[in-house]
Amino acid sequence: MILTLLLAWLLVANMNSQGVLAVTIDFQWLGNQGYTAKGSFSYDEKTAPTIFSEKGSGKMRVLENFQVSFYDNSGQEIAKYDNVSEGISSANYFQFNFNTKTGQVFGSIDLGGEGMGEIYLQGVVNDNLALLRVESVDLVMDEDDSPEIIIINPLSIGYISG
Repeated sequence: MILTLLLAWLLVANMNSQGVLAVTIDFQWLGNQGYTAKGSFSYDEKTAPTIFSEKGSGKMRVLENFQVSFYDNSGQEIAKYDNVSEGISSANYFQFNFNTKTGQVFGSIDLGGEGMGEIYLQGVVNDNLALLRVESVDLVMDEDDSPEIIIINPLSIGYISG
């Protein structure tokens, strides 16, 4: 079964004092066993380069916010993480790459939790993505060896904190 990473542009109606023009993108991944990852991220559309990569904890260069939630095969939320909030990443292993021109996530990603018992999505887009739970030896909960990215046309732009 082909897993998909679905991106959708959504309206962010969050005006701040600086009025930074931003775009928020929703994404979704579906694993072979029916587990899913759903989330969103935002960045300043005016200052973002065509291609950007973010990695590790601390101040991000482009991303303003990044949230991801994981669901079991019955649709029950099993974990939720705010990997980036107000431009600061709290995740040591966080990794994300995005092409603003094509609207595609690409390359290696590592999204979600990192502590014992927490869940994360890791791998290479269009090659192999796996949903794992942190254990003494990380447990593969679901995976896909040929993930596909589906892009949905942009709907709107809003404002975020800068």
